[in-house]
Amino acid sequence: MVNKSWIMARTEIRMVFKSRQVKMIPIMIVTMTVLFGVLIGWIVFGLPIPPGEGDAFINVMMTTTMGMSTIMLPVILPVMIAAESIVGEKERHTLVPLLATPLTDSQLLLGKFLTALIPGLGVAYANLALSIGLVNSMALLFNPAKLWLWPSPLGLVQALVMPPLFSLLAIGITVPISGRVTKVYEAYQTSTIVVFPALIFAYAGLLQGTGLDWTIFIAGVIALVIADLGLFRLARNLFSRDRLTSRR
Repeated sequence: MVNKSWIMARTEIRMVFKSRQVKMIPIMIVTMTVLFGVLIGWIVFGLPIPPGEGDAFINVMMTTTMGMSTIMLPVILPVMIAAESIVGEKERHTLVPLLATPLTDSQLLLGKFLTALIPGLGVAYANLALSIGLVNSMALLFNPAKLWLWPSPLGLVQALVMPPLFSLLAIGITVPISGRVTKVYEAYQTSTIVVFPALIFAYAGLLQGTGLDWTIFIAGVIALVIADLGLFRLARNLFSRDRLTSRR
C-alpha cells in the first residue's frame, strides 16, 4: 500500500511546487526564522543571567521562543498543500481521473497525506539546521568559549519529533475539510480557524516541560501519536469515492 501511495505522492509533489504560492512559503518561513532568531537571540543573550544558571537558562528561553519558528511555522506548508488536496483537484478538473485509478481509498488518502507531509518535513528540518547555526553563531559572538549552546538534548529531540507529529495532526484535520468544501479558499480559511488554535494549544502544553522534564514531553508525544492515528482513521472513513464524485 505504501509503495503505491508513495508513487502517487512523488508525482503530486512535483505538481504542487509548480505553484508560485507554494514556493513562497519556504522563503517566508526562512526569512521569519532569521529575523526572529536574531531578535530573540540578541534579547536573550543580552539578559542578566543568574550565576551558575547560564546554559540552562538560555536553553529554556531559546527552546521556548525558537520552538515557534522551528516547530510551528513549518506546519504552514503542509496545511496549504492539504487544503488543496481534494478541492484543488475539483477546481482543476483532475479529481475524476484520480478517483478512476486502481488505488484503494486508503492508498489515495495515504498518498495525499504524504504529499503534504514530505515537503513540510523538508522545510522543517532545513529550518531547524538554520536555526541551530544561527543561535550558536550568536552565542559564540557573545561568549567565544561556547561552541554549542542550543539546543539541549531534550530540545533537539523535540525539534526532530514534533514537526511530523504536528504536521500529521494538521493534515488529518485539513484533508477532510478539503473534501467537504467547494472552493480552495474555503479550505484555507476553515483549516486556519480549526488547525492553528489546536496546534498552539498542544504546543503550549508541551512547553511546560521544555528543557526541564522528559516525562511531560513523552506524554505529549504519546497523546499526539494517538490523535494522529485517530484523525487518519477518521479521514479514511470520510474519504469515499462516491461521496466525492457526488459533490462535484
